[in-house]
Amino acid sequence: MSEARQIKEPNGKLGVLMPGMGAVATTLIAGVEIMKKGLAEPVGSLTQMGTIRLGIVEYGESPQYGREGVDARVGRRHAVSLSGLDPASTYHYRVAEGEGKSGTGRFRTAPEGEDSRFVFAVIGDSGRGRKQQLAVAELLERSEPDLILHTGDVVYPSGEDRHYDRRFFAPYRRLLKEVPIFPVLGNHDLEGGKGAAYLANFHPPRNDPRGTGRYYSFDWGGAHFVALDSELYHGDDGGSPEEQKAWLERDLQETRQPWKIAYLHRPLYSSSKHGGDEKIREDLEPVLVRHEVDLVFCGHDHAYERTVPIRGVTHVLSGGGGKRLYPVGRSEWTAFSKSAYHAVLVRVDSGRLSLEAVEPDGSVLDRMDLS
Repeated sequence: MSEARQIKEPNGKLGVLMPGMGAVATTLIAGVEIMKKGLAEPVGSLTQMGTIRLGIVEYGESPQYGREGVDARVGRRHAVSLSGLDPASTYHYRVAEGEGKSGTGRFRTAPEGEDSRFVFAVIGDSGRGRKQQLAVAELLERSEPDLILHTGDVVYPSGEDRHYDRRFFAPYRRLLKEVPIFPVLGNHDLEGGKGAAYLANFHPPRNDPRGTGRYYSFDWGGAHFVALDSELYHGDDGGSPEEQKAWLERDLQETRQPWKIAYLHRPLYSSSKHGGDEKIREDLEPVLVRHEVDLVFCGHDHAYERTVPIRGVTHVLSGGGGKRLYPVGRSEWTAFSKSAYHAVLVRVDSGRLSLEAVEPDGSVLDRMDLS
């Protein structure tokens, strides 16, 4: 779930720069908690540079809406819970505040069951709002994923709130009104304010032991996704590696989903600039192997690389979301590598998973199937 920011349009009319709808009216951003029927957590949020009395979301299965969610708190950010959502269903919505109303947006809730079909995308290290990031964003729009994983370093250079409009919300404005983004913390997201802007601008599931959302898990169709905080090994004081590892062990032990997918910022394996993180590999790899995780996505190195299965787990480096690229070589465990801007598209269809790494012009860099 992401947020909107109030701006002044050239004609003096009050508008909102949306991570989904441009400089229009206040609106809701479909977020990561729009997944399960009757979920009690907030599913949309609204940020204002000033204060507003109410955040109101009108929603329903048609543009006539018929239902309403309200956040009555006064403040710059509002999170609104939407109840009674059915799985695999499309909902229309708009946000109202006072006399102002947004245009209509829509989102689709997650499917349920092992036989469901969906597509997710993966990007990372997405840059500073420049042409390379915009090209990857356009690729994502054409690809129409159901959800997007972000492997961290969402906003350069230091994750400050003042950079989010131009370097995150604007590049992905059309995507964000319909497609939820599930991020993880990167080192650059923590440099300015210890991740305060990241934690304010995203509202992932709060199912970690401290309820912070720094790491979390969720189900989508027949897949179980686990988002991890690699920065706990590098000075992030929002938790401890030991606490996260114990949580990960329990989380993977409890899931019954046929597909298990983990993602974090720093790679366990990489043939690029930073290389694999030995501390993280030594600590977390045994847990991932023991619970038969299928895929691990990471960023940090600005390139693409896929490993052969290592102790049964395939690792995919996806750090080509827009920031300046790094050279990448090959290691004994490399299946494919290239220094290229890209997004990874993964199609999950019952007992089959198909992965493609795609460049902005549509060229397919790499393919892999799992079954």
